[in-house]
Amino acid sequence: MDKSKIGIISLLVVILGFLSSCEEETSVTTSLITEEVIYLSGERARILGRIITTQNVEASDHGFYISENEAFSQPIIVSLGERVAPGRFIGETSGLDIQKRYFVKSFISLPEGIQFGNILEITTLSPDAFGFSPQNGPVGTTITILGKNFTSDTKVFVGDRQAQVLKIDFESSITAIVPASGTVALEEVKVVVQNQEILLEDKFEYTTGKFTQLSNFPTGLKLFDNIYFQSGEEFFAGLGANNGQSVNSQIWKYSLATKNWTQVVFPGTGLWKAFSAGSFFGGGARVISQNGQSSPSSDFWKFENNGFVKLPDLTFPATDAVSFELNGKLFVLGGASGSGTDAYRYTIATGQWQKIGNIPFSVNRTVLNFQHGNKQYLVNPVSKEIYSIDGSTETWSFFGIYPGDINSGSAFGVTLGDRVITGMANRSQEIWELNISTGIWVRKNSFPGNPIARNAATFVHDNLIYILRSGEVQVPGPMEFWVLDPFGL
Repeated sequence: MDKSKIGIISLLVVILGFLSSCEEETSVTTSLITEEVIYLSGERARILGRIITTQNVEASDHGFYISENEAFSQPIIVSLGERVAPGRFIGETSGLDIQKRYFVKSFISLPEGIQFGNILEITTLSPDAFGFSPQNGPVGTTITILGKNFTSDTKVFVGDRQAQVLKIDFESSITAIVPASGTVALEEVKVVVQNQEILLEDKFEYTTGKFTQLSNFPTGLKLFDNIYFQSGEEFFAGLGANNGQSVNSQIWKYSLATKNWTQVVFPGTGLWKAFSAGSFFGGGARVISQNGQSSPSSDFWKFENNGFVKLPDLTFPATDAVSFELNGKLFVLGGASGSGTDAYRYTIATGQWQKIGNIPFSVNRTVLNFQHGNKQYLVNPVSKEIYSIDGSTETWSFFGIYPGDINSGSAFGVTLGDRVITGMANRSQEIWELNISTGIWVRKNSFPGNPIARNAATFVHDNLIYILRSGEVQVPGPMEFWVLDPFGL
């Protein structure tokens, strides 16, 4: 073939190839897809888009439009900035309204104009709250509320009072501080998400227990290891040791009517570490022990008709014993006799004493005990195990474990209905409440006074607990008198 013809043909091939490549360049298109919503909650949406092309792009911006209407008037624009490489991109927005329909589309700003992807329709989710913990505590307790689709402006209310929201994690956990209490202990907990109120099934129970200090004891007398009892609206406390140093022979009376302490005439002598229960008291020692030695007393007294009646002497030693009335009988347990496990029963109707079976552990007059129904409950000071004695069968049963401080004893135990209020052992400010029906213990507000003191006497009237406190020897000042409203705020 002629070489000149071959050259012309080659030139034509090159020209055609060049023209073909130019045509391919100008025909390259950029496609934009709004792929899917990869995360959706009550106020937040995370959306996936994709740029499809065979070469880099020169986008000055890209992202998403979100609108309440399909015309996208006044849209929320999620701007992700410049873009060169094709491929996927993710945008996120917050501040949406809960349970609302929105329209979403992707966009890319190219030199030739803005290009939009397809439109997706979404509906934001409903919030909900499942529960919270803890469900009881004092003012200022930090609670955690679990749920879903909480928004950043979610509010929490306890009763009608707004709680301080500390943080909201993952739109599913609220940490809040319980506000000041209202007029009742048990309050509804409400979560408000935008315009939707969610009332939780459980209620928050404020820790109760309101202490008020009354006038101090009128003299410098400080009672230790003393007796106390109650007759209607009159409270009696006395005997024992004055400031822990000398036997005291005086008894004082507090009248709720006059709100004054007055000394009463007691025809007997001083008794140290005597037992007292109901209107009965006795035993103990006539002098404070020296080197473990003391002179035991067999005195046995009853307070009736506004006077003290001396009963026949005890037939057994009863120093430092715990005692209580139950089922028409007086029980005197433990103390210095035997190994601290001896038990005696006095039948009030017949005036007869009888020794009964030993108790399960060693006790003395400082052991925490309380009564409910026909049972008396005693707390083992070593193990904190609680045992009850049935007033009819005189058998012992294990009840549970005491959760509070035992320390060196002297805690009070008072029963009001089906609730037992205990606490304030030596050098402890703890107060506890037991629901005797369920066996559940809860903390009460702590005693606000000086813990370096012992409970010298405890009285109950009109669901209020009156506590006479005797400061330890090194604490100056008279005995303090307090009243506790165990269910007060």
